[in-house]
Amino acid sequence: MEEAQEFICREMGKEIGTRMSPEVLPVGLSAKEVLEFTKRFQALDGGRKGYIGINDLRRMMKNLGEKISDEQLHEMINEVDLNRNGQIELQEFLVLMSSIKSGHIVSSRLARAAEREYEKTMVSVERSGGGL
Repeated sequence: MEEAQEFICREMGKEIGTRMSPEVLPVGLSAKEVLEFTKRFQALDGGRKGYIGINDLRRMMKNLGEKISDEQLHEMINEVDLNRNGQIELQEFLVLMSSIKSGHIVSSRLARAAEREYEKTMVSVERSGGGL
């Protein structure tokens, strides 16, 4: 069990500490992927505060038509909140996305919900069927 906890701390970046900077953050994402995931993060960050809080998650789940308890919302945050401040900052979100990409994390409720919420914010553009 202890080895598993050490592995999780090492792989999820908990050893980084409470101050994470892009220069030292072990995120294996391309610049294009960082931009895409930043847009997804911003779609969830109500008011552009720089973090996703429990109210943001509650609003997102309500928009998706899912009923979820406060306990489950806290669990979703705790899955990603490396510095344990009760919020998900962009860097923590990027670590999650990087871990999913690399296969270290197979599934995340937050990532699935973020994807669905982001897709809802995208405006579908269709051509109006006119001819040439």
